[in-house]
Amino acid sequence: MTTFWLVIVVFAALGLRAIGLQYGLPAVYNPDEVAIMARSLSFAKGSLNPHNFLYPTFYFYVLFAWVGIYLGFVRLTGRAGSMAALQRLYFTDPAGIYTAGRVLGAVSGAATVLLVHRLASRLTDARAALAAALFLGTAPLAVRDSHYVKHDIFATMMIVVAYLAMVRVWPGPTAASGFSRTRAEPPEGGHQRGHGPTRRDGILAGAACGIAFSTHYYSIFLALPLSWVILQGWRPRGWSAVIREIVIAGAVAAAVFFLLSPFIAAEPHTAWRDITANREIVVDRARASGPFAPMLRYVQMLRDDSLGAPVVGLGIAGALWMLCASPARAVLLLAFPVAFAAFIINTVPASRYLNPVLPFIAVFAGWMLSSLAARVRASAWIFWIVVGLCALPGAVASIRSDLFFRQTDTRTLAREYIERNIPTGSTVLLQPYSTPLTPSRAGLIEALTHNLGGPEAASIKFQLQLSLDPYPAPSYRLLYLGHGGLDAEKIYVDYSELGGAAGLQVLRRLGVAFVVVKRYNDSDPETMPFLTALAQQGRRLAVFSPYRSDVSEAERARIDPFLHNTDARIDVALERPGPPLEIWQIDGSS
Repeated sequence: MTTFWLVIVVFAALGLRAIGLQYGLPAVYNPDEVAIMARSLSFAKGSLNPHNFLYPTFYFYVLFAWVGIYLGFVRLTGRAGSMAALQRLYFTDPAGIYTAGRVLGAVSGAATVLLVHRLASRLTDARAALAAALFLGTAPLAVRDSHYVKHDIFATMMIVVAYLAMVRVWPGPTAASGFSRTRAEPPEGGHQRGHGPTRRDGILAGAACGIAFSTHYYSIFLALPLSWVILQGWRPRGWSAVIREIVIAGAVAAAVFFLLSPFIAAEPHTAWRDITANREIVVDRARASGPFAPMLRYVQMLRDDSLGAPVVGLGIAGALWMLCASPARAVLLLAFPVAFAAFIINTVPASRYLNPVLPFIAVFAGWMLSSLAARVRASAWIFWIVVGLCALPGAVASIRSDLFFRQTDTRTLAREYIERNIPTGSTVLLQPYSTPLTPSRAGLIEALTHNLGGPEAASIKFQLQLSLDPYPAPSYRLLYLGHGGLDAEKIYVDYSELGGAAGLQVLRRLGVAFVVVKRYNDSDPETMPFLTALAQQGRRLAVFSPYRSDVSEAERARIDPFLHNTDARIDVALERPGPPLEIWQIDGSS
């Protein structure tokens, strides 16, 4: 019967992670997805060296193989007749490719639910394990982040896999005070006390930790539970055995890491440069306000957005109770998440960093309820009613986020309006990561000539785009607001050239007829002269808001829009993803 309900939980978890998976496509509104997919598919050029080590490379290889299987299916079914057609598909209509990448996240998230059940069943009892699976399966943060082509869900899965390998080293029975197993029963895959783990168990545990580390650098904190299980497993054989096995497992972990991310060793200076740059962005900026300054924000995100407040509260209580009832086992389950949490509270707040902590909170929460039920001798139906009630807030939030993802993004609405109402070939001024319009062939050639000297120097992506026949329509000559960047296809107009006495003359000289602007809750002084001139000399054609119509202006100013790549919450005041957008026409443009 447990197997039946576990299957239901896993498939429900997969369903929650699959609903709304194609949000925004063919436009991709999370720039991290674009960077990760591009880096992964760059291996198709013939080299497995990414030449960039902000992350280790194992996930990129897995994503490359996963999308490759999808493209192979596309080729076999006749939807693309050649390799050139497959390449053109990525650069011109990537909806299927990004869907495939997101499916990997959804499958990884659902698989993690199954793996957490297995981990909890080895360290606690059957009903605690099923409760833990349900809690993680309905966790709003895990559900939301399973919709993205990003590392965190896959890395969380590999961390749980590493823990399952480490449990093999655990020296004694899994039963403890309040657990349903008897003390004489050995753990599944474990060892009767007195026999102890084998060298093979330690090597497998080290290898699993190396795989996780090669998925994301923050998995390095798995070294703590790995050392702990080896200490517990080999301590009866003496300290020399403990030290020897820790060294062997560590060496295996390092070897597997470099096997799966081999070019880090080949380009150590590049790796160090990228890791240092990432530290400056993620850690140094956060610590500028003092050590542990982001801690309160992480606590708020954990309480409000991760698993639902009841499960988080039960998880914390369960961890404290297990420290009293079975301290060695509690240390095993706490070693990674506590060390990892101590690290991330010194980083710029990002809710996705909490994903690796969620499985452990779910296990502690399930064990807490099971232990309480055993203590008061509650019947099974009472136990499961309480479990369901505790999981309900997270499940409701997850369903709501799925339905929210299915709503049309404001940027998509703006694009549809422009394509219906603005003549093809018009010059449109945009901000980066705004409305996804198709650049005209002439406009693309102009930008490539401006930035590279000519289209012949452009990458394969732009060569393929220029070769399209017929060329997509409608398309527009696109210019961009900002200080400029490395994008070869963008010509930028700096804010300093606009507003004040100059007004919009620069835009008129450039032939700009229409402007799309994003509105923010916090006014940027740099943009105010331009926006003032636009209000005085332009005509607003359309407004697209992410807020519900019944939300007041004061409340809108307090609530940030949901943009996929920020930590804004999916607030009840929001009707759809995307920023507030306005489309303006500049009268008198040449």
